[in-house]
Amino acid sequence: MSKRLKKINSIFMVILLFMTLSTSSINAQAKSFFGESSKQPVIVIDPGCQSITNDVKEAIGPGEWKRISEDMVGVKGVATENNEYDINLQVSKKVKELLSQSDYKVELTRTKNDVDMTNSDRAMVANSLSADLYISIHASNPDEEKDGITIICQTADNPYSFTNYRDSRLLADALLGSLVEKTSVGNYEVKESDELMGINWCTVPNAVVEIGNLNNPEDDEKLADEAYQDKLAEGIVAGIDSYFSQK
Repeated sequence: MSKRLKKINSIFMVILLFMTLSTSSINAQAKSFFGESSKQPVIVIDPGCQSITNDVKEAIGPGEWKRISEDMVGVKGVATENNEYDINLQVSKKVKELLSQSDYKVELTRTKNDVDMTNSDRAMVANSLSADLYISIHASNPDEEKDGITIICQTADNPYSFTNYRDSRLLADALLGSLVEKTSVGNYEVKESDELMGINWCTVPNAVVEIGNLNNPEDDEKLADEAYQDKLAEGIVAGIDSYFSQK
């Protein structure tokens, strides 16, 4: 091979190497950018209650000696006799469908009623997935006949998960605002509590959404209406959107 040809060949190899390195760098930057920007938030939705009774006592929070059992079956509608576990699952499935149409990855803690799960089991689904949010949906209220929507989150002094307070409170407020707007419900509030196992065992931002109270005749009738369930689902999804827009 002549010196001239060797020189041309060397120049060509340098140019080819430069182009390869440049392309690799651009691809790496693109992957980094799109990978970061396309990360889908993981949302775990818990349809509260189940058809199988579970009286097992569990610790109210990690490392706690105090053990209690909670009613896992829930209540029946005073007017419709609908089961709470049915209503919770119906609304949760609607929420999942709407969230899946947006930029979210969604997981339900249960997809049927005949499961046997504790509250800590449900929270652990969110923990194991390192979820961005955990939302538990219920259709009853400790205040027997109280109507309306209540969102429950932990207190700032929660001894089991104090680092979650700021985001959990933000989530609770965002959910309540959107639900009130969608449903025009007249009675609503955010409550803080450290007495719920689902909250205490959860290591990610979370909230319990009491979408109504089957012990209240008016709420019971509304919760049986699919159009109203749609509004509830839309309100929860709008609240999730609002939460992420404020973070």
